[in-house]
Amino acid sequence: MPDEAILALVKNQLGAVTGETPLVPPAPRRNRARARAGAAQSKPSSVAAKRGAAPKRRPGRPRKSPAASAERQETLEAVERIVKASSGLSASEVAKQAGIPQTRAAAALKELKLEKRIFQGGDRRFARYAGDAKTAEQASANARKNAAGPTPAKKPNVKGRKRVAPAAAPTK
Repeated sequence: MPDEAILALVKNQLGAVTGETPLVPPAPRRNRARARAGAAQSKPSSVAAKRGAAPKRRPGRPRKSPAASAERQETLEAVERIVKASSGLSASEVAKQAGIPQTRAAAALKELKLEKRIFQGGDRRFARYAGDAKTAEQASANARKNAAGPTPAKKPNVKGRKRVAPAAAPTK
């Protein structure tokens, strides 16, 4: 590299440090990953081009077949019928009645809830689903009220002794 080029480069770098405008504008930076992805997409492989085939799809989720979509709609409708026929059910109860895994029932309930076809009252272990918001809230409140909480441990009775009630104070 000639001395003048090195000197210009140093002056350019010092200008950037001191805040002066550089003599030579910096080259635009490109994201290497994007550049590679763009290059890979823009030029199809010669074998695929010769065969007339479409370029390869990028990896990701597989496309859903119409049959899978129809099956999903059937599941949603079944879950909706079960929920609307009840007076508030938990997600696990819905899954048992529908005969589907809990994860699938939870996904269906979430989708139906977002579409406002069913309503949720309460949350977490007290979440109950029903056809209207009032029923769902009442079911959640009942679940909370009837929930079994921690039971207090009973003190063991000392052998040979009976518990005696404390003596009443004498009255005057």
